[in-house]
Amino acid sequence: MSKSILKIMALASVLAATAACTTNGVGGTPGPTSGGSPTSESSKPNVDVPKRPADLKVNGVDPCKLLTASQMTEVKVAEAVPDQIEVSDLGKQPGCFYENGVKYAYTVVGLTNRDIRAWLDGGGNTTSRLLDVAGFGAAEIVLTGTEGVNCAVAVDVSDGQALYVNYSPTTQKGESQDQLCGNAKKAATLAVETLKTLK
Repeated sequence: MSKSILKIMALASVLAATAACTTNGVGGTPGPTSGGSPTSESSKPNVDVPKRPADLKVNGVDPCKLLTASQMTEVKVAEAVPDQIEVSDLGKQPGCFYENGVKYAYTVVGLTNRDIRAWLDGGGNTTSRLLDVAGFGAAEIVLTGTEGVNCAVAVDVSDGQALYVNYSPTTQKGESQDQLCGNAKKAATLAVETLKTLK
């Protein structure tokens, strides 16, 4: 499988999991996931996101610099490929595909125009819950009614901004939803730690 096909598969996964956020569908009840205790479900509007320990703007940050070489080894990816990536209906923004051959990819985007509350307040075809990522509030986002497809974590890093990390297996199959979300949370935690050093 070529790298361009892998990029298309990962991008399709990101779009499928988040494009539904702007429709009038109703989110379901999230199942249990690993890492962090849920403090909210998407069906509960006006979620109180905890105060940030720091303000980490993502404007001008290269998403392909958010995982260091040692962090890439930790999440078992070998290549960082920059691209313009559209998350939901937010327009294309600088992003990065962190790839492990054709097995799986992490997609990292610094969203400069989306607050995590948009996911946590419900609606669309996604189910989300509030969790803690490196001391920051975050939304764990799953396409409602799916199991083992992908999982995204959007971290509340600044007013109206989020650090978005999506984990999508491409040819590697058999991971539970808990494992998918655990992988997304781990990479998001590492990316936040790096973002702190870039500011």
